[in-house]
Amino acid sequence: MGRPPSNGGPSFRFMQNEVTEMEAILQEHNNTMPAREVLVSLAEKFSESPDRKGNIQVQMKQVWNWFQNRRYAIRAKSNKTPMKLNITPMPRDDLVAARGLPQQVAAPIPVAVPATTPASSAGAGRATSENSYMEFEAKSARDGAWYDVGTFLSHRYLDKGDPEVLVRFAGFGPDEDEWLNVCRQVRQRSLPCEASECVAVLPGDLILCFQEGKDQALYFDAHVLDAQRRRHDVRGCRCRFLVRYDHDQSEEIVPLRKICRRPETDYRLLQLHAANDSAANDQKEASVDPSTANAQRVAASALETTQQQQHNSDGAMAVLASQANVSQPVKTL
Repeated sequence: MGRPPSNGGPSFRFMQNEVTEMEAILQEHNNTMPAREVLVSLAEKFSESPDRKGNIQVQMKQVWNWFQNRRYAIRAKSNKTPMKLNITPMPRDDLVAARGLPQQVAAPIPVAVPATTPASSAGAGRATSENSYMEFEAKSARDGAWYDVGTFLSHRYLDKGDPEVLVRFAGFGPDEDEWLNVCRQVRQRSLPCEASECVAVLPGDLILCFQEGKDQALYFDAHVLDAQRRRHDVRGCRCRFLVRYDHDQSEEIVPLRKICRRPETDYRLLQLHAANDSAANDQKEASVDPSTANAQRVAASALETTQQQQHNSDGAMAVLASQANVSQPVKTL
């Protein structure tokens, strides 16, 4: 369903034997991204296969994106609770002061900073889990697609504009390093969606969407135009989303598995979980345990018997009083 790629060509697909081989490699690496040499070797091997040779040249980025997409899917299935992350922007005063430094001067970092950092460093006094980590993604200036950040190698401040960081993308080598604008091209990593999280994807949302074309299959920014809700089954979420890609304005209908939501939508899931918990508590209070109900019935029966016995006793006393025919004193003037 949906419109074909903007170039009019068929969507790129890996063949089943290629998928089987990549799945085996991913399992051998314990769901971590293989080294660049492995990805390049796979791309060259697939390109030289009889079914592709002379027709389609498989690119290393296509292989990388397959691994990335599969890792996202596996991570979404294993993480039942979305990670709650917080990020504090750099104060404007620091940005103004930083802009006074000489232009194009790189400030090397003695030890490369990994792109996965403890979330507790995002802000003092914030209550975050010790096991929560903040991960980042960056938008490549070469193709406009988003990739996971492996390491922040260096940073620099310019006379005009925002600070920049030297990024090494996860799974890529030094030849692919890029200087990127911190405010516009680096952000907290988008989150793959579980089947139950489709309710958090709404029309108007900014998402990261996996676009498959003839020559490439990459993650691009897109906006949700409409959502068609469907009943879920054993296969998971069957909903469909009409999206418009920001970079080429093309539209496509995609399943949830191709969508990564922004962390800013976490509050919707929190509200949904809170509402579900409240409804469950109300239902629990409304429903009575069978043993408790039986005890209540026994107590009510005992009370009714006691009241009846008291009523009978009062009646007997009245009869006895009437039979005694006790004379009443006469009041004289």
